[in-house]
Amino acid sequence: APPPATAAAAAKLSKERVESSIPSASGDPFMYPSESQFFTSATAKGHDLDPDSMEMVIAIHNAVNEQTWQEILRYEALHKKECPTPKLVRFLGRPGELTPKAHFLSMFAGRTSPFDRHDWHVDRCGTPVRYVVDFYDGKASPEHPVSIHIDARPEVSFAGLRDRFALWARSLNVF
Repeated sequence: APPPATAAAAAKLSKERVESSIPSASGDPFMYPSESQFFTSATAKGHDLDPDSMEMVIAIHNAVNEQTWQEILRYEALHKKECPTPKLVRFLGRPGELTPKAHFLSMFAGRTSPFDRHDWHVDRCGTPVRYVVDFYDGKASPEHPVSIHIDARPEVSFAGLRDRFALWARSLNVF
């Protein structure tokens, strides 16, 4: 059970959940956690959160997930003919586990490690596809005091590497 102070703080927070726009493989909408759920879960994992900041924390959390889906859709657009509407099956948080890319960049390129990592499992009209996502602190500015860099890409597999190369090649505007 959470400490009494944590339980009391969580009890005062909103229990309202917001529906995600991300299409679900089950057909049921994904529901984002309420302020109370997020606070309880995060504090149980040892994070120190200010209950008064939860409205903003939830807004950022939800916006980051929606943007992550948009990043995944950039790759999924390569398969639009075979699957016009990919759907999210599930995602799995893997904090503390560095992807090989994040490990390489932190060891040899001087980049800070991501603050979180997820695996997003997508149903591409019957074909399961896994995306790895690293979340980094971005560069804050006066206009954007909170900035998060999302590095979402297909897993390292033949198909995943093919899609990474195809998206990179398209970005060059030479093909």
